[in-house]
Amino acid sequence: MKTIRAIVIMALACVIIPFVACDDEEKDIETMTSGFMTGQTDSDGLITVLQDDFGKQYMVRETSDTLIPDTVLRVVTSITLDANSTARILQIVRPMSYQAPEDSLINDTLKVKDPVQLYTAYIGGGYLNITLGVKVSKENTMHMLGYSHLGTPTTSFTLYHNAYGDGDVYTKNAYISIPLSFYGLNKNDTVFFYYKSYEGDRVVKLAY
Repeated sequence: MKTIRAIVIMALACVIIPFVACDDEEKDIETMTSGFMTGQTDSDGLITVLQDDFGKQYMVRETSDTLIPDTVLRVVTSITLDANSTARILQIVRPMSYQAPEDSLINDTLKVKDPVQLYTAYIGGGYLNITLGVKVSKENTMHMLGYSHLGTPTTSFTLYHNAYGDGDVYTKNAYISIPLSFYGLNKNDTVFFYYKSYEGDRVVKLAY
């Protein structure tokens, strides 16, 4: 039995090894990156240039998503980069990104604070960038997310989330990118972000 088993193993090796050994051609290796970026679209609504939050720009050679033509917008995207740092867009999501309305102007009936899970929060590219986990019962569940500016003297924002009584089955990502150019911030000023977690009310403090 040992001899038969050895022959079988050797036979498998003879089948498998040639497929591994014969593939000796060099292949171009693409690197993958993802995150918040700023995109510029052409007249057809296709992104032609991406810029990450560190100021590096990438020319886009391939994308299938049609967005607003001739504009600059925030995106959360996954891309691959070839040897020339030219990007191919694999996936793209539009985050919530608008100037925050003053909290005092929002109707109190909209100020619902159902809990969320905070994954990341950072300031980059002139934006406050937030990645959240929102618990939903099914893929097409509609929740309401929004944020407001709490006013001076500090630059503070608060997150509102209305789950409409939806059950907690699995977690879906949500993205927010608040433009900070409207608030007269100086270097090292503190930005506050208030939200409700599953453990209670929380605040994140970030240096601009």
